[in-house]
Amino acid sequence: MPTQGLPFESTSDRLLTEVERQQKYLDRLPSNYAFPLFNASQALESQRRSGYRSSASAAREIVDNAMEAGANRIDICFGRPKQLKAHQRAESISAVAFIDNGSGMIPRMAQYALSWGSGTHFDDPAFIGKFGFGLPNASINQTRLVEVYTKTEGAKAITKAWLDARNVKDHGLQQIPETVEAQLPEFVQTYLDKKGLAFNHGTVVVWVEPDRISYRTPALMREHLVDDFGVTYRYLLDKVELYVEGTRVEPVDPLFLTPGARYFLEEDQGGARMSADWNIPVKWARDESGVLTLTKVADVSELDPSDPNLEAAGAIYVRVSRFPYGFAEHATGKVETPNHRRFEIRKTRRGMSFVRAGREIETVDVFPKSMRDQAKGLGDWPLLQSYAYHWGVEVRFDPTLDEIFGITNDKQTVRPIEDLWRLFASEDIDAQLGREQAFQRKMRRDERERQQSGGAEKSAAPTVAETAAAKADTIAGQKPRVADRAKAKARDDFEAESTRRSKVDDISIEIARKAVEDEAKRRPYVIDFFDEPRGPFYRPDWANGGQVAVLINRQHPFFQTLYGPLLHLAHGTQAKQALDVLLIALARAELSIEDDTCAAWYETQRERAWSPFMADAYKMLQQSTAAVDEETAETGDGDDEVIVRRRSGAGPAAAE
Repeated sequence: MPTQGLPFESTSDRLLTEVERQQKYLDRLPSNYAFPLFNASQALESQRRSGYRSSASAAREIVDNAMEAGANRIDICFGRPKQLKAHQRAESISAVAFIDNGSGMIPRMAQYALSWGSGTHFDDPAFIGKFGFGLPNASINQTRLVEVYTKTEGAKAITKAWLDARNVKDHGLQQIPETVEAQLPEFVQTYLDKKGLAFNHGTVVVWVEPDRISYRTPALMREHLVDDFGVTYRYLLDKVELYVEGTRVEPVDPLFLTPGARYFLEEDQGGARMSADWNIPVKWARDESGVLTLTKVADVSELDPSDPNLEAAGAIYVRVSRFPYGFAEHATGKVETPNHRRFEIRKTRRGMSFVRAGREIETVDVFPKSMRDQAKGLGDWPLLQSYAYHWGVEVRFDPTLDEIFGITNDKQTVRPIEDLWRLFASEDIDAQLGREQAFQRKMRRDERERQQSGGAEKSAAPTVAETAAAKADTIAGQKPRVADRAKAKARDDFEAESTRRSKVDDISIEIARKAVEDEAKRRPYVIDFFDEPRGPFYRPDWANGGQVAVLINRQHPFFQTLYGPLLHLAHGTQAKQALDVLLIALARAELSIEDDTCAAWYETQRERAWSPFMADAYKMLQQSTAAVDEETAETGDGDDEVIVRRRSGAGPAAAE
């Protein structure tokens, strides 16, 4: 329709009032506009921006349709450009084809399948399909032109149907064009010939010149699809062979509990363990007030299917997986090991995985958490952060329970009703996830402390800090001397050490004494370590008859929070040596005190004032400065190791 002369056509929307803007768009309509349910052109553009997160999520819809059609083999292959456009690489994707050996479609069905709401499973939604939106919705999201080639068993020719968003008019009746007989695209036929496959029946969906795909190069797109499909269809790949550019998709269990799946390890070989599972039979029915309510039942088979109040019934299976330390590790560089690859999988599956009819829908990483949610009985769920990379939880259910899980028509999202969270809370699933958080938190803290303590040993040769302190004495002309009050103990310790060395080295006591004296002269200061859980953060002492020893307590929070991390910190050597000099200065000053009362005061301050204060302060510091992704694990109070098994209709079993 001509727009010249319309009063607001040339005016920017932001300069118009709401009523003027309405008039602007109404003026564009033809005089015979019949006000259809959808404005085709704008509706298509809106659908192109529907919520598919990636090419893989859109491609799932096409794979779903192939499985519904009875295919036992599905291949995805890519077309390359014959003529390069500006800035286009030769090794880029010009088309994506989905080839299946399912039943195929009769010609009119191929035409019908490209319209929205054209599914054939509305009355039998027992498997993946249900809504009839997948083929056009997913395809238009990725490309403006989708072609469908299909053939039924015994048909003489291949039927072609297509939807071209570029040719959709702004207004008026929009129709899918009549089908035609056609040959398969050349790149598809070449792929089939190369793989030795015949196209006797089935369907080929082609995204022509896709403009919204996640990756432009075949290698990256192949990896993208293989990784996604392996997780999404992990329970179906024993029935269907799925290939991407000739690479077979193997099942990947993000909980790593399925034997035979990629990256699986037996538990006794360092693999994951199932820490809890539930099989919960439920019904979705109207109560006495007529309100739909989800409740647990003893046995679904005992329900009366003719009950007018019964909307749905089925079972919900939940399992929780726990990973040992190092099973899934973040790669600081290139992803090379199975441990790295497990972590990459967990990065996209951190949270509760929802699996419908064997096909994963979504992983939800936000649970009911507010005080209001808790007051409504929705549970006390942990806030998922980095510990959730190291445990997994999966919920499996049948399509009969779709309304409970709030399945959307693009099968990408779940929106569980509040009753489902109440049910999970009543089964203590929220508490179990809290225990998993606590277990991972404690295990990682213990491992960090073990690793930090592992590098804290007395050095065989003088350290930089010890040497620097000795040089400072030379500059000042004042070396430390054993105080009179400590000489008796120093002599006893000297004799004890000399006797020990005499026996160990099988030398005379005179030679041993000389060796101990020489060491004290050569190394007047020494940093050493001890372990005393409730002891002071450090202890000064005279060693070898005249050597100032700084003994650092590896069990004190001072070591765990400050000293230990410096041992493993890149470029932390200078800071560690500087800290040693400070401790040497403190020890030197305390050991040089002659007055017994003053010495006792220093010892009391160090052991009863400074050390307890530092222990409390460092613990608070650990909590307040913990990385955001590690500070919210729940406490377990001894329940960390409880392994729970729960079966249909039963309460908690005994811990194994």
